[in-house]
Amino acid sequence: MNNFNFATNEELTEKLDKIFAALPQDEQHALIQISSSLYSSSEGESSPGLKNSLILLANICSCALNLDSKNDPFLPELSTWDRRPFLPIDLSQDEFSYLAEVVGGIHQNIIKSRIADILWIYGSPRNKNYLDMAINSYISLNIDNDFHIQDIYASWERTAVLATSTKTLIDKVEDKLLKEIENNSRSWDFHLLRIIEIFSKTGLNKNLHHRFAEILLEKQKEFNHQEQFNVIEQYLDLARDLFKKIGNNSKMCECIYFLAQATEEHANFRELDSHMAAKYFYELSFQTYRKIPGNYREQFNVSEKLISIKEKINKLGPLVINELQLSSTKEHDISELQFQSINHVKDKKTPFESLVYFSGIISVSYEYISKQTEENVTNSLIGNICNVTSMSQDGRKIAVIPVLNDKNKDEVILKTSIRDFIVWMQLYVNGLILPALCQIQKEYVFPKEFLIELCKQSPVVPDKREILVANALYHGFEGDFRTSVHLLAPQVENMIRQRLKKNGVITTHIDNKDGIEQEVGLSTLVATEGAKDILGEDLWFELQAVFTSSLSANLRNEVGHGLLDDDTSNTAYSIYAWWMVLRLVVQSILKDTDTSSETSDSVHSSSD
Repeated sequence: MNNFNFATNEELTEKLDKIFAALPQDEQHALIQISSSLYSSSEGESSPGLKNSLILLANICSCALNLDSKNDPFLPELSTWDRRPFLPIDLSQDEFSYLAEVVGGIHQNIIKSRIADILWIYGSPRNKNYLDMAINSYISLNIDNDFHIQDIYASWERTAVLATSTKTLIDKVEDKLLKEIENNSRSWDFHLLRIIEIFSKTGLNKNLHHRFAEILLEKQKEFNHQEQFNVIEQYLDLARDLFKKIGNNSKMCECIYFLAQATEEHANFRELDSHMAAKYFYELSFQTYRKIPGNYREQFNVSEKLISIKEKINKLGPLVINELQLSSTKEHDISELQFQSINHVKDKKTPFESLVYFSGIISVSYEYISKQTEENVTNSLIGNICNVTSMSQDGRKIAVIPVLNDKNKDEVILKTSIRDFIVWMQLYVNGLILPALCQIQKEYVFPKEFLIELCKQSPVVPDKREILVANALYHGFEGDFRTSVHLLAPQVENMIRQRLKKNGVITTHIDNKDGIEQEVGLSTLVATEGAKDILGEDLWFELQAVFTSSLSANLRNEVGHGLLDDDTSNTAYSIYAWWMVLRLVVQSILKDTDTSSETSDSVHSSSD
């Protein structure tokens, strides 16, 4: 090892101790703050070896844990706009050897666990000593205060994954987490839930599922239905899932009933301040009661409950319409748009409610767009004397808007509207979607399991596509719109294909020569006779403007032919496409119980 390239063990240990002594207590287990402090310390370091060592550790601490993977457990940092993010696979052999040399002397378990995990996963051959060190270091982490330290929970879950997948130190990990259940180390309402989730997700001890479910069922009674509904909802959801896993259908139905009842009580409470919010929770309660299987419905008096709630929903309908107000802004005043978008989605009671408002933040009306376009095209000198040509980034002619005449008026208006929608997408993303997204992510976390359940509830997501669509949405919440758009584009095509098929539209083409039958692409599906009526003209237009037209983003073609690169896949168009699909999923759930008016309270309408 060249000591000029890296610090000695003693130098590094002494420096880390000083850095951590200067860190506030609530930042000593937060990896992003630790990474930042290490970077800052390296900038003022005169010793080249110590400087390199601190940068190396800062990079390692910058990664997030990927709790869904056993063999590739690290994700890059979210802030990747200005440079390529660090991943452990980028480590050189010298760096890897150096980490192996110093890991044993590091006193901070939050760093030691991360290094040992990397040495175990990426070492060849694997060294079990690093596995033991990683598990022991992860499980030694404790919550010493009442700050919301998510990295601790992630570390405990990671050590449970390591233990169960390798059959190593399982009893020690289980004992640690059981002590957290018996004697909570913090007063956070979700602490107990988070620990039991680790058992459930990792399969640490399946024999404890019944005990945990009963604990959750009893614990949820301590919370206030009016002000802590979000807590009750998550406790009952997990209890239901655990009873389902062990095949206790009676207890599972009891959890569903308690959740439906709590939702209805919360709706009663919300009616005091918002008819729209109350209607949303009544509809949620209605859907929850319907989840109780037929052979248990009489026991819980479900039929009468459904009638009662439906009457409340119908009663609130006209009141919600009166409560809705469209907000308009001054032209090009993006700061005002951002302000309104944040206020539109903030302080919602549940993650799903925040998504309802988030999905309704923009209302696209093709009727309004086409009227405005018609006026502009009619008064355009250029549009009346020559064709308008669209070129690709590499100079290819990819589309033409013909000169307006009496015969092609509808075509010209549609094509011009699609072309101009690119500008609106950029405004929508920067002025509305991103500010609102940042706001709801300050208030809630949207884990992959939540999104999978969301897709299962959505009638627009076809069977056996729930995980694919949920993964695409999850990448968007993680800020990785590059990956999201590549997953979404083919799934959007399938959603539309299935919807048209259900309405009797033939979605295949037969080769007359050989008789081979093939599915047609999204652009052909949208152009199929009857598609506009089935999809509705707003969605019909939006699909073309976002996914299929060469005059606009054309994401389905760009993804399908591998034309997007690192830059072009990470634009406002990818973000808008992600939001558009999220909106389809969320609003389809609402419409399942005639709730389309819920999302009409948009911050910006295309008619503003």
